[in-house]
Amino acid sequence: MATPKQELRKTLRKQLAALPPETYRDEGKRGAGFMAGYPAWRDTDTVLLFLSAPGEIETDPLLDLAFSQGKKVFLPRVEGEIARFFHIRSAEGPWSVGAFDIREPLIDEHNPPEEFPAPGKTGKSGGAPALVVVPGMAFDRQGNRMGHGKGYYDRFFAKLDDLKIPYGMVGFCLEQQVLPDVPVEPWDKKMHAICTGTGLFTIL
Repeated sequence: MATPKQELRKTLRKQLAALPPETYRDEGKRGAGFMAGYPAWRDTDTVLLFLSAPGEIETDPLLDLAFSQGKKVFLPRVEGEIARFFHIRSAEGPWSVGAFDIREPLIDEHNPPEEFPAPGKTGKSGGAPALVVVPGMAFDRQGNRMGHGKGYYDRFFAKLDDLKIPYGMVGFCLEQQVLPDVPVEPWDKKMHAICTGTGLFTIL
């Protein structure tokens, strides 16, 4: 029998697949504008973004914004059951194609890029905490997130917590993906803010 999360994911995927392509593009552009005004975005020089897959809000405008403001940008690369975030220097890549046909940083094994967190790094660093922009199938106004069911971000956040590395979290999605409430598990992280193409709200 399907769980409530599985049933909700199935329903949402069907609804999102029916949206016209310009919805993803237009909300991505507007969402980047709202993100630019978010204090946690303005105050940090390090952002961890994601490259959108089909059925997700377009994140290229957010990537362009980060580079235009001189931020240090890290993007995920899926390796088995783990997502590792690597520093990229250009919105143009270079990219490889990874899991689920999503663009990922192309890694030069002879000169690998910096990783976040750096191997062996623990504790606080100078400046504002890094901001993680998080994808998801659905969010609610209490800050709860329902992911795609693979657990990549759950494991990544657990790693940062184990290393006691400070970070902020903002969900980035279409307005249609913000629901009155979503089913959660005890280990699910609450976002500090949710950003869509219609606005950004912080979680008290």
